[in-house]
Amino acid sequence: MDTLTGFLILGALFGIFVAIQKLNSNVITQIDQNEKIIELLSELKEK
Repeated sequence: MDTLTGFLILGALFGIFVAIQKLNSNVITQIDQNEKIIELLSELKEK
């Protein structure tokens, strides 16, 4: 029973870890997209 509980806890921690990784990659992607948008807007202003 203790072994099963240990595996369940490890599985839950791994699931949380994967979710945090996905959130981080989404934030990084959003930052990159925002930088591209800012560059495009500044190019439009210069014209």
